Amino acid sequence: MTRSKFLFIIISSIWMMLLMGTVYSYSIFRTEVETIYQLSTLESGLPYMFSLLFYALSMMMTGRFLSEKYLRSTMILGSMMIIFGFIISSLSTHFLLLILGYGILIGTGVGMVYGIPIYIIQRSHIEKKGLYTGLVLLGFGLSPLITAPIGRVLLVNFGLSQTFMTFALIFAITQLPLGAFYKLHFDDHDKQEALILDTRLKHKFYILYGLFIITTAIGLMMIGLSYQAGAEYYLFNDKLVTLSLSIFAICNGFARPLFGYLIDRLGLIKPSLMSLSLIAIGALIGILNQGQSFFLYVLTYGLFWFNLGAWLSIMPSMVKTHYGSEHYARIYGMIFTAYGLGAIISTLISGSIIDTLGDTLYLYISILGLLVFGYLFIFKLKSYETLDNKTLNTKSIKV
Repeated sequence: MTRSKFLFIIISSIWMMLLMGTVYSYSIFRTEVETIYQLSTLESGLPYMFSLLFYALSMMMTGRFLSEKYLRSTMILGSMMIIFGFIISSLSTHFLLLILGYGILIGTGVGMVYGIPIYIIQRSHIEKKGLYTGLVLLGFGLSPLITAPIGRVLLVNFGLSQTFMTFALIFAITQLPLGAFYKLHFDDHDKQEALILDTRLKHKFYILYGLFIITTAIGLMMIGLSYQAGAEYYLFNDKLVTLSLSIFAICNGFARPLFGYLIDRLGLIKPSLMSLSLIAIGALIGILNQGQSFFLYVLTYGLFWFNLGAWLSIMPSMVKTHYGSEHYARIYGMIFTAYGLGAIISTLISGSIIDTLGDTLYLYISILGLLVFGYLFIFKLKSYETLDNKTLNTKSIKV
């Protein structure tokens, strides 16, 4: 693959990530969905939950079988599923069709396409793979900066159905044709050896899996409620809340390269503890503020968005550190299913609390409760790292 072809792939991948990150903008549709379909908060979160769940499952399955032979067909099929998902969402007259369209089809399509640019970068013989990976993933995190204001304008002027149809057209015109250029050939044909996990590696897997469930559940829960909390629960100005979603998107995107840098400088444990502490600060501010100050609302939800982006940077580094580059794709694919479970847990927690108790205060309290387990997982992981270092030092002395 030539350098010009590689740069084209990077640029087009950033654009596709910007489009597909629309899934993070669901909160701007949520109030309208509740009104049209007469739903509770828990019910209105189901399309968002299913979208993230099938995104995670699809990414895992696609990653296990992805090869250069099927890059183009996978890209085109995934893009078509996103398009049909928006069309079905636009035409749906029943809430179950909205779950099928926005949830299952769009989520599956995003998962199929999401892993392809990362696969290409890892297979290419280039330097600074981490930088290119970060740039591509930055597009997904920054998506609401663009798609949330566009979606809100369309929603106000044309309604929910036409908004979904417009997004279908955008994907059809801009993303689908790009799939034709993803027929690539790589010179290397590395054979992967079977992965055998000893007891310690299995325990680490469970720790990482638990951590990812907790951090993604918190992040996805608050992302899904960002607009609704500001405009409906706290009664802030609609335009200001929509603008704040763009700020949140910047926080989410900026955290990914920032925490990659911090991990390079400080290792894994300190940045992880730093992120959990920032989430705790966000929850505490939310408890104290309760919608009294718009600035503090932005600060609270900015921290939640920021730290979801942080963990989408931290977790790949954790997997690569503990399992090595050779088995990174398979292990991370399995661990990424925790993202889908996080989506389910976040929807159940947020919907149940809002519908039953009717107060965001208990959301922040539940976050603090989840963080207790997060800290326990980090300290357990730290103890394993200490054991690993002692083992390594012992081997070095023997040599």
